[in-house]
Amino acid sequence: MTTPEAAPRVLRAALYDRVSRDRHGTGRSTDEQHEENVAACAERGWTFGDADHYTDGDRSASRYATKVREEWPRLVAAIQDGRYDVIVLWEPSRGSRDLVVWSTLLEVARRHGVLIHITSHRRTYDLSIAREWRTLAEDGVDAAYESEKTRDRILRAQAGQAAKGRPHGALLWGHARVYDSTSGVLLRTEWDPTIVEVVREMADRVLSGDTCYRIAKDLTAQGIPTPRGVQRWPVIAVKRILTNPGYAGLRVARGQVVGHADWPAIIDLAAHHELVRRLNDPARKTRHDGAIRHLLSGIATCGAEGCGAGVRAQRHHKRTYAIYLCPEGFHVGRKVDWVDALVREVVVERLARPDAVELFSPRDSDEQAEAARAEAADLRAQLDGFYDSAATPGGITPQALARIEARLLPLIRDAERRAAPPVPPRLLADLIGREDVGARFDAMEVVEKREVIRTLITVRLLPSRKRQRGVFVPEDVEITWRTEAA
Repeated sequence: MTTPEAAPRVLRAALYDRVSRDRHGTGRSTDEQHEENVAACAERGWTFGDADHYTDGDRSASRYATKVREEWPRLVAAIQDGRYDVIVLWEPSRGSRDLVVWSTLLEVARRHGVLIHITSHRRTYDLSIAREWRTLAEDGVDAAYESEKTRDRILRAQAGQAAKGRPHGALLWGHARVYDSTSGVLLRTEWDPTIVEVVREMADRVLSGDTCYRIAKDLTAQGIPTPRGVQRWPVIAVKRILTNPGYAGLRVARGQVVGHADWPAIIDLAAHHELVRRLNDPARKTRHDGAIRHLLSGIATCGAEGCGAGVRAQRHHKRTYAIYLCPEGFHVGRKVDWVDALVREVVVERLARPDAVELFSPRDSDEQAEAARAEAADLRAQLDGFYDSAATPGGITPQALARIEARLLPLIRDAERRAAPPVPPRLLADLIGREDVGARFDAMEVVEKREVIRTLITVRLLPSRKRQRGVFVPEDVEITWRTEAA
């Protein structure tokens, strides 16, 4: 009597599909992988359900990936939980091109007795067999090596494009590629004329003393599309555009200017460097300016000896009003309304005088300004020569250019500052010499008032000389004008 053979065990399968880049958003590549993986399971009688299908679309698996794969960690966790007997991949590189990640999968699968089926190989691997483990390990090495070679090719292509001044990758806001309608060949890149005018107006406004906050607010009100498609213009977006060398016709590669671009500049170099100087000036940086509600938070400083910390407004739980406090040692404390009223009175009174424009009068003679302009032009010509050399094969390296820039740019900015005509910032131009300067100042938003104050004065809160409760001593607020003309 013969004993009937036991029925073969039905294996529980997990299917994993991945594509690095889905250019058309159709998911076709992962769909094709899935169809072949499903057919492999059906041929071998393996079972799986909808929850056993793991897909990472538009996700790289190299060690240089910038997007996280959501499904891959779930698959590895499910293997560790003992949910599967076999993992089905279309090819090893679909699993990973990172050698560490791939070897981790092999180790987890071997430890839990899970098979790995590679559909394109038409073979199922048992990792408890050393030779089969070695085959998949070598496939992982090959996939990682291909990833490294691809990266090297991309970097070489980027360097070549940069040396020729051509764009590579994502374009600047307002810059678009133009392709031949028949062949699909790239013909050129060109600026959107509407965006060009917007960028130039933004630059002119900052150079005239306007704030990025006010510009962002106006762009939102005008319905100008934002670079990232959000509803409101972020203040930081204005700054990033105006400090981007690409708008000055410079080619940037890996964070360094490497030469001139092959597209026209829409901001001239002198204006670009002045914008960078102004917008990166530490004196402009305050703590979340758009969210600050008080006039002098972070602007006024503690006048106690050896302190100098920026004061902040704070409302005590037993008081109905806010006070400016020194956050370091609580050396000073003044009622916000009193200090704000004093500072407003001093600023408005000075700006209402007929000679207010002298706040911005030049101290240098015309001859000195002319000499400074010539010095700036000479230095700029030197730097442009180095840019041309960097864009020439065999010319100076990006590292050498960076060192030259670090030496020349501060000299250029200083010369341009000495040569610049005395133009009041736009915010102040709306106030100077006006009969209704007080009403105009009061109508400004807090962030604009703070910009006016930062431009004109410094404020220090001194330790109180009189300890009488409820008495404000104006002499305890030290106001210093930034110009001698004041």
